[in-house]
Amino acid sequence: MAGNEVKILNQFCTHLVFADREMTPNLAPILDERFTVKRVLITYTANLEENAQRLKTIYNAHHIKADTHLIEASFEIPIIVEELQKLVQDIPYETLSINLSCANKLYTLGAFKAFENTPVGLYYLLPNDQFKWVQPSGLPEFNIAENMQLDEFLHAHGIEHSYPVKLTPSQANFANSLVNAIQKIILQQHALNTYQQFSTRFARGKSIKLIKHNEHYYLNDINNTHPHLKTDLLLGFLRKLHNQNVLHLKSENHETYPLPEKDSWRRTFFEGGWLEYYTYRTLLELKTEIEKIKEVAFGVKLQRENAYDEADVLFLANNQLFVVECKTGNNVNINLHLQRLDSLRNRLGGSTAHSLLITTEYIGANLPKANLLNVGVIDGHQLSHLKHHIQEWVLNEIAVKPVHPH
Repeated sequence: MAGNEVKILNQFCTHLVFADREMTPNLAPILDERFTVKRVLITYTANLEENAQRLKTIYNAHHIKADTHLIEASFEIPIIVEELQKLVQDIPYETLSINLSCANKLYTLGAFKAFENTPVGLYYLLPNDQFKWVQPSGLPEFNIAENMQLDEFLHAHGIEHSYPVKLTPSQANFANSLVNAIQKIILQQHALNTYQQFSTRFARGKSIKLIKHNEHYYLNDINNTHPHLKTDLLLGFLRKLHNQNVLHLKSENHETYPLPEKDSWRRTFFEGGWLEYYTYRTLLELKTEIEKIKEVAFGVKLQRENAYDEADVLFLANNQLFVVECKTGNNVNINLHLQRLDSLRNRLGGSTAHSLLITTEYIGANLPKANLLNVGVIDGHQLSHLKHHIQEWVLNEIAVKPVHPH
């Protein structure tokens, strides 16, 4: 951006915004340091007071003065024009900029009527974070800086407290060892079903035996129709984990079995937590390759008043929220999870948020439902190339074509 353009941005030190249920369009431009915003006038209708207060709290945290102004929902342009002009009567027009991103059609028209052909800046933010000037003419479009923090974003959307999981060094060591082994042995050899037969029993403290018969191993029962080749693979996998002190194996009388795991966190990790952590770790890797990905968190506990929720993996890109849910096991109700994820996405991040379901199951007949809800899916067939599929999905989501605002 040329020096003269930066100077023009800096002159707009007071912004007027219209509070709305969508929060990002009123936050991202104001927090972009190229603007050096010093004061914000927040207009709101009675039903949006809470949203206006949340905006004010975040502006104040960034040392920006903010005032809230209740406006009556009007349906007559002349009244709106008068109201807006009165609201900013003490502000020099050359220092004032109005954010139309969240204004309804009447207030957008009212702002045009009130300030057309004046030095007042009029602008809006597109869903892909592209900033567009309506006036003054001739200023370039540009992308807003990715300047929001995850906890700040969640707070803007009504989440009072958020607590991501922080692993201890020994938990991280355990998690990485298990996920590495699953990635390199189980997923590469397409042995997810075998792994899940083992992990479900192991996590619930049930006995597991790998029985040697005619030079092959069988899981729990030599008459088991389960293919012995995959059980041979499972034994190799368990021996690797034994050597890394992730679990402990015993062998006697042609039987090999893992000792029960006393730690409940580890048991849960064997059964399902591994997929959540594998996804989180993959996104941390992608964060170094896709510049727009900011702040990745997993196992995030969320509190809104007395309601509690949890999100498996969250991250920000383009100042928009990305929600990823991870589901393992044969009892996954994909239809139910798609609906829950759609609802969670809207609650946490509004209409510009994105969601992805990663599951060990196969999406099959549920794909049309996923497409209908606009939820991305990576299923059991694709897990061996998880990084590639997440990367493809993220790049596609942040490249959404802009649409013009109301």
